[in-house]
Amino acid sequence: MTKTSVIMVSDNPALAIELSAMLKKNGYTVSATVSSGEDALKCETHGHPAIVLIDLSIPGRLDGIATAEKIQAKQNSPVIFIVSSDDKAKHAMSKHPQYGYISKPFDERELRIALESARYRQEAEQKIRVSEEELKKYRAHIEKVISRRIAELKKTNAQLHRLLHFIELTERKLATDSLEINLHDENEIPISIEEGVITADTDLKIVLINEAALQQLGLAEDDAIGTGICEVFTSTDASVAKNLKTSLKSMATSGTHGESLGNIQVLSRTGDSPVFVSYAEPILDSDGERVGVVLTFRNATENRKKEYEAVRTRKLESLNLMVRGIAHDFNNILSSVLANIQLARMELDEAGNGYGRLIRAEDSLLKARGLSDQLLTYSSGETPQGKTTDLVELIKSVGTFSVRGTNVSCEFLVPADLWSVPLDEDLVRMMLNDLFLFLDSSMAEGGTIQVSARNILAGTEEVRATRPGDYIRITLVAPNLVIPNEALEDIFKPGSSLAFALDLSVVESTIRKCGGVLDVRSGTGHGTEILLHLPARYAPAGKKPDGKAAIPVKKKEPAQKKVLLMDDEEAILSATSEMLRFLGYEVEVASHGEAAIEVFEKALNAKTPFDAVILDITIPGGMGAQETLPKLVALDPAVKGIISSGYSTNPMIVDCRSFGYAAAIVKPYGFKELNEALDIAFK
Repeated sequence: MTKTSVIMVSDNPALAIELSAMLKKNGYTVSATVSSGEDALKCETHGHPAIVLIDLSIPGRLDGIATAEKIQAKQNSPVIFIVSSDDKAKHAMSKHPQYGYISKPFDERELRIALESARYRQEAEQKIRVSEEELKKYRAHIEKVISRRIAELKKTNAQLHRLLHFIELTERKLATDSLEINLHDENEIPISIEEGVITADTDLKIVLINEAALQQLGLAEDDAIGTGICEVFTSTDASVAKNLKTSLKSMATSGTHGESLGNIQVLSRTGDSPVFVSYAEPILDSDGERVGVVLTFRNATENRKKEYEAVRTRKLESLNLMVRGIAHDFNNILSSVLANIQLARMELDEAGNGYGRLIRAEDSLLKARGLSDQLLTYSSGETPQGKTTDLVELIKSVGTFSVRGTNVSCEFLVPADLWSVPLDEDLVRMMLNDLFLFLDSSMAEGGTIQVSARNILAGTEEVRATRPGDYIRITLVAPNLVIPNEALEDIFKPGSSLAFALDLSVVESTIRKCGGVLDVRSGTGHGTEILLHLPARYAPAGKKPDGKAAIPVKKKEPAQKKVLLMDDEEAILSATSEMLRFLGYEVEVASHGEAAIEVFEKALNAKTPFDAVILDITIPGGMGAQETLPKLVALDPAVKGIISSGYSTNPMIVDCRSFGYAAAIVKPYGFKELNEALDIAFK
């Protein structure tokens, strides 16, 4: 074992002799004894830093402190000061806590402890330095991995945007083609029920492929996406296959228009070689640039009656798509008209004839809004606001009825302002009834079920849920009921609740499918607690077609808040911005997401940020609300987002908070609806 060497710096020979004897006795080697700091710096440690004992009172240009600092910088050796009194030692250590010290007269035990501490401190510092180097390497590696992942995510995001663009263009083409079909002549039907559709990019790599194409070509979707279109739609004739590839490449990148490719016998992976009637057409973006090609094909030998029925179905789908678009555009027009009518009423005397005519015009417009609702119902099969259930009275009635005629009673603490849930009332009734019956049948000795409910706003409380959002928590507590741990652990497994009268597996599964969460907790002294979280319907402002003209609210005090309004309709920007100014807000407008981000960032840099943004969902040829809001929130997390649309059944409108918005407003809207949406956002 190598002995630790010691360098001694002292101009006192007697002191040096005394310390040398103690050091040797404790197993240390004195490699050098010098009398000045300059001489100490000339000593070599030969690879292993020696412990340096320095007398604070050494003479010369370098005192003890200066010598220690230079030795540390040059050799990184541990240093121990030799001091004449504890007070002086304390003064030195207060300025340089990294050094050890020993006091005169010397104690062998004190010297040994100081030496071992210095050596261990040196080893620890060395390990820390090694760890820091390793951490730097790990950090560099992690940063490299993160950079690579970010690049992959950006690439995936770009592919998703491209995919969505292809879907939109393909759906638009299919809808247009279907609407052009003449259904009165069954002998002129060009589309098959098994029509395959393949969409490819300019490199002829497949981006979209429908189920019919996969079945007829014997493919799996994972094998098709990203593969060359001519690799999966391959003619049995080599010359035909070559011409097909040339035609599709020309169509995807140059001026070639859509054309029929005739009958092509294709090699299917199912083993047969069906003949397909095929047609190809280029896909153009909003600027008229070619972004790909779509190939449609159908089996030439199919039953034509099937084809006729397929066309009828597809035409109906296309008609629904068209009706939804008409309803959306109709609502945009109504929104501008309603705003201008209400603004005009502000400037007229209520006693005048003109004011009365505007009231009647507004009433007629509200009836037209009802017609728009009917169009949306016809096209989507859903009511504009969807089904909702008011829980306040339902909880009380189900609880009272479930325990009727038993020795169990219910105590209710249900607030009157409880939100509704977007679920069918019969379904909610069944779920609540099963939970009350479970507790009732488990409380053999009777007792009281304490029932409470509360609204839980998104982000304010942790909820074990499938997604973030607003919830209603319904709590059922049976203080005198304790469920054994072994039964509680498996309480939602089918057949596991044999000790009780009701199996909870079915009701738990139903609640989960509805987007809710069911928890059961039990313990001695606490009884049993059932926690039911149901997704809440945060009702959007607007769309209250009660047939009555909305009365404009009174103007607020001078502008205190700033609002950015984004919509692609100039008439809506003009009228709505005037309404906002009347309500007391400072307003700026943008016609698409890119412009909104530019205006928003400019205001932020000028220290005049926006308090809220009202964003339209659909912006043809530009960024809509879904793409724009995350970018605005990234610039200013405090901004409040309000989403606007003419589609009242859009999921982003129905459950706006799950998509990051503070409120929603449905076109057409007037002063009242606009004011309510802003109030909700700022609350």
